[in-house]
Amino acid sequence: MLYPLTNSAHIIRSLIYYLLERLNRDYAIHYQLAFSNQGGQAAYEFKRLLELHIREKQRVEDYAQLLGLSRISLNKLAKTTFGQTASALIKQRLLAEIKLELIYHPEKSLSEIAYALGYSEPNHLMRFFKAQTGQKSSDFLAAYQSGSLLS
Repeated sequence: MLYPLTNSAHIIRSLIYYLLERLNRDYAIHYQLAFSNQGGQAAYEFKRLLELHIREKQRVEDYAQLLGLSRISLNKLAKTTFGQTASALIKQRLLAEIKLELIYHPEKSLSEIAYALGYSEPNHLMRFFKAQTGQKSSDFLAAYQSGSLLS
């Protein structure tokens, strides 16, 4: 029987870190993103805050304020780091949250989902969803439930 060495976890962790760094560099080269990590910490903090607060905060200004940046600076930082503006990243994350709500809570009405995500009117959520996906939320859910969802 083989027994792992006491430093095996550290070696595995460092190899994973190396692979992730290599993938990150290859991704940056492929999509022609800047290698500079200047401000990168704030960009990743933005993504972390986005995960924590997407249900209550859906404006670039909200996240810029949390980070102590201007809206313009946050948008530039996101564009440089992720290749998309902060606004586009917020929309993507919000859309993912809406889809998760529709899939995991089909018993909830669209009004309940809209109010839970800070929309003042369910119509606003429906318009946002249709503008982002090109389909109504009911069509999305039906496609998901039938297994014919492509996106």
